Amino acid sequence: MPCNTTQHNAPRTFSRRRLLKNTSAGLCAASVNALLPEKRHTTYAATTGAQCLVVAGMADSICGQWADLLAPSLAERLRLPAFKLKNTLGWDGITAANLFEVQQMQIQPPAGLVVPGTVILAELGGDSRVHYDYQRWIPTFLSYQPTVTVGRISLHRSFSAILKEHPLRVAVSGYTGRELPSLLALELLKLHPLPLTGFGTPESAIEALLSGAVDIIQLPVDSAYADRITSLKEKGFRPLFTNCLYKNNLPDTELPPVFGSICMQERPRAFTSPLYKVWSTATTASTLCAGLMMPFLSAPETVAHWRQACQELAALPDIRNHARAENEVIKTGADCMALYAATKADTLTTITLRRWLALNIPRWRDAQASNKPALNTTTTQ
Repeated sequence: MPCNTTQHNAPRTFSRRRLLKNTSAGLCAASVNALLPEKRHTTYAATTGAQCLVVAGMADSICGQWADLLAPSLAERLRLPAFKLKNTLGWDGITAANLFEVQQMQIQPPAGLVVPGTVILAELGGDSRVHYDYQRWIPTFLSYQPTVTVGRISLHRSFSAILKEHPLRVAVSGYTGRELPSLLALELLKLHPLPLTGFGTPESAIEALLSGAVDIIQLPVDSAYADRITSLKEKGFRPLFTNCLYKNNLPDTELPPVFGSICMQERPRAFTSPLYKVWSTATTASTLCAGLMMPFLSAPETVAHWRQACQELAALPDIRNHARAENEVIKTGADCMALYAATKADTLTTITLRRWLALNIPRWRDAQASNKPALNTTTTQ
């Protein structure tokens, strides 16, 4: 009986050892394969089907042009099927951002979003159309371009100017449009800005300036900037200041001083006010021509793949030539994350901006409707 028991248990002991041995070998092989970049990309591509990129604007818009350039090369480097581009209407990108947010609940949500910085300005200003949270997006590629405020005024407030208290009419696309930095800058200088809405293009703003309908406009430092500013100088207008934080990594174009240096010279106390922090955040957002964003809950491995691919895209001749032709600066990697982090406002900054807008927008609307400039300006400094 003991002998039979030994013979019966022997195969079971051998079988367990063999099972453990095979399992260990399989785990080791899987670990080695996971370390191979080729295997990682193959697995990532195999588990991801064709996806779409939501694009703010049609194909001829700034974001549309960038999407057409980035999408094919990005899919190639990620070893994915070609991205489908879902273009949306709307100059400010709010429609695209809302669509991107809503469709995250689908079985296969959009892989990315291409939007301008105006979507950030709209959320900062409390636009009722906003149903997204830009601070949850993950930036992987940004195109950066400053703007310049132009007019025929003196930034130094003389005694006579203080007595007159004449508001400056500023051509804007909307109260929280890309011209918001100019409004905030003039407010910090106590020059009483009065925004007049409806000027959505540089051409319409220049026409209004030349006709005397407005006193101040804001121009992008794009490929047409040099010709535009030369023509305006001949008619007595001049660039007043540049809307950006630091005068580095800018397009190779002659630009006026940054507003920060002018504010420190003319009104040093305003330089430390909450409204200056608002200007800083809004200015950074307004300089973003196009950004490629990923959803907040993207897998870390997927985010790493996209960021690496975008860094490689930034070195491609077609991408570099397009950025150079449009006077835009490309930001990827750590520079991209740092630039986007500068657009994220804290609670005090958001409240300061929204309170300033709430106090002034009713007066601005009444003044524009009656064509009578209001003389008193309410600030939050």
